[in-house]
Amino acid sequence: MTDSPLTPAEDEDALAAELSLRVLSEVEEAAARARAAADPAFARRVEDWDERFGVLADEIAPAEPGGGVWPRVDAVTGAANDQGPALRFWRRWAVGSTAALAASLAAVIFLIVRPEPVVQAPVPAPITRVATLTLEDGGVAMTLAYDPATGELYLAPTDKMHGDPRVPHLWLLMPEGGVRLVGAIDGSATSRHTLSGVVHDLAGQAAQVAVSMEQPGHTPAIDAPDGPVVASGSLQRL
Repeated sequence: MTDSPLTPAEDEDALAAELSLRVLSEVEEAAARARAAADPAFARRVEDWDERFGVLADEIAPAEPGGGVWPRVDAVTGAANDQGPALRFWRRWAVGSTAALAASLAAVIFLIVRPEPVVQAPVPAPITRVATLTLEDGGVAMTLAYDPATGELYLAPTDKMHGDPRVPHLWLLMPEGGVRLVGAIDGSATSRHTLSGVVHDLAGQAAQVAVSMEQPGHTPAIDAPDGPVVASGSLQRL
């Protein structure tokens, strides 16, 4: 497709529209504004375009643009500053169809007011944590696995605590210090527990686990065992 030359009137109208849209280069805009100051007829053309575009802008609800909007607007309107076929196409489009020009302005305004797309970072899957609890003599008291996705805690004790009349209690040891009671456990058989609430959250953050032996019927405070701590181990990511 070839472009036919613009008539002087069309060229003048196109220049007025471009000045109204602020798509001219700095040098071209300065020259166009000087012409508008000296030529009342050309100034009226610019005012006419200002009024047409102002009606369109009034229909757009205000919104705060995101940080990446203006580079995108520059990319959209930058072609209008070229001195080649892109500029001739823009002028012919502007003069040939006011509706098409209005649509192009609306598209630019849409880019300005449209919020930036929020890219959601992928949520990593919860990592199962495991621990081997050992006694002071180095013997293995039990193994433990905790699934943060379900809150399920699995315990597999050995026979090292068999025959002890006291009741084993499991504790979480936090990285910043301090402990938190999980509760009484079965020291003689494999068991499964469902953690919830604060204990569930802390179990995903704990650095170590430990077992204390408490007297039957006695529940210690949540932040300190009363009986001796007989086994402990570090939580590792599986």
